Amino acid sequence: MAFKQDLSCFSFTCSAQSEELTNKLKHSNKILLPPSILYALNEQKQLENGDIMFFKVTNKELNFGQVCGVHEFSAPPAICHVPYHVMDNLAITEGSTVEIEKVCPVKGTYIKLRPHETAFINLHNPKAVLEKIMSKDYPVVTEGQTIEIFYEELKKTFRIDIVKAEPAEIISIINTDINVDFDTPCDYVEPKKTPPPTPPSPKMLSPGNQQNKIISRRAQIEDMQSPTTKSFIPFSGQGHRLGDK
Repeated sequence: MAFKQDLSCFSFTCSAQSEELTNKLKHSNKILLPPSILYALNEQKQLENGDIMFFKVTNKELNFGQVCGVHEFSAPPAICHVPYHVMDNLAITEGSTVEIEKVCPVKGTYIKLRPHETAFINLHNPKAVLEKIMSKDYPVVTEGQTIEIFYEELKKTFRIDIVKAEPAEIISIINTDINVDFDTPCDYVEPKKTPPPTPPSPKMLSPGNQQNKIISRRAQIEDMQSPTTKSFIPFSGQGHRLGDK
């Protein structure tokens, strides 16, 4: 029998947790649940050996949820603390009642990701960056969701879509080998191609056209020759004084 329970949902901003813990979890999909959940799971013998348990957090009004990992069972009674970006994805406001349900996602083998910014692809070894951050902050992913990762070196948050997940829509990425592909970033702009130079027209290259140019130039030279000797007269023709108006 699946374990389900209704709790009031608040972001970490509205919690009494330490700033260190809040900063650690706000760019993740890890949540905090009250100790009573742990006790109830123990009574129902639903505790599992492993690093992380997974729960689906559902907006009851929309009947829409997202699977998250549990960081700690340290929230106040009847309350769960969820990263704000997860609440935003689920259209949940502070204090909303949500349903939490224990789930067991399969281990993933493949994910296809689409960064919102080309700048992420331009990072040095973006796959290694993802491997390090996601294994720490996103133990489970759902096809169609958007995650936020914080890149410490640039102090920058990147949004990334989970375009495809295999072998199921919801997969665990803990202690498993996953093949990762990137889709074209959302802001990518195709570079403008420089058109090739226009080749000379056949008319310009025709022998007849070249012959006409030679004849015309020959006529210009004859006009500059002496009418009697036919010798070339330097600087003949009408003159123009520089500076005359």
